Amino acid sequence: MPEATGRPDLEGLACRAVAGEVDALDQLCRALRDHIYRLALRFSSDPEAAADATQEILILVVTHLSEFEGRSKLTTWVYTIASRHLLRTARGPVERSVAGPEPFADWIDRNLAPAPPDRFDEAEFRVLAGEVRLACTYGMLLALSRDLRIAHLLGDLVGLPDSEGAQALAITPAAFRQRLARARRTMRAIIADRCGLIDGRNPCRCDRQIDASIAYGILDPTQPVFSRLAGAGPPIPTGTIDAAARQLDTATAIAEIYRSDPEFHAPHSIWETLQRECPALTR
Repeated sequence: MPEATGRPDLEGLACRAVAGEVDALDQLCRALRDHIYRLALRFSSDPEAAADATQEILILVVTHLSEFEGRSKLTTWVYTIASRHLLRTARGPVERSVAGPEPFADWIDRNLAPAPPDRFDEAEFRVLAGEVRLACTYGMLLALSRDLRIAHLLGDLVGLPDSEGAQALAITPAAFRQRLARARRTMRAIIADRCGLIDGRNPCRCDRQIDASIAYGILDPTQPVFSRLAGAGPPIPTGTIDAAARQLDTATAIAEIYRSDPEFHAPHSIWETLQRECPALTR
């Protein structure tokens, strides 16, 4: 939820919402829900779990909004609530399927096909390759322990400074930097000499993992999960690849790839649930 010209004044909306302006609360929740959903989706790699977590986090935000004292940015306060809630959630089957960085990297190495499949038309092929890219990069996140994963998400993907990331996780800035450094080291070990998105000389290509992803049930070509969420299977923009290639640090480079993710939107059912759960606060 970076600040930018033209973005809503979240602190102002929060003050008006606490004062009883339902329209302000409506605008605030709509401004926050997609950002919370994207954080939850990256944390769990499971759209259904992310939707459930987003509902629960939004309810926590709404019901505790009067406790926001303005000592930090509202976004930091919301990420604090979101991060702590995500860390408390039960591990779902998708998260449990990734046993750690070494097994994940070994799976990539063992299942790299010599060539992409040729049985799909061009449109299907592009969607499936994009699906594998998202599944693989999200799988890298699941290879991190939860503590390292949330630090990586807040620090490298959301872009919180160490003071705000530390506040969100209730640790010291030094501890936050240490977790972020460990997360980056783990990501480097997975990426090194593998990911062709980061370095064109590396062997792994998303399209060469399509068949293995189908065989292991990671990818259903008739129902691609991430592409369905995005409404399409967009390729990674050339500018993103160029930006990643210019990074000297592979952990920083992979963050560029994550930033090319489609702007996934939270399901509308989340807002409907919030209205049912908090009828006195929402329309």
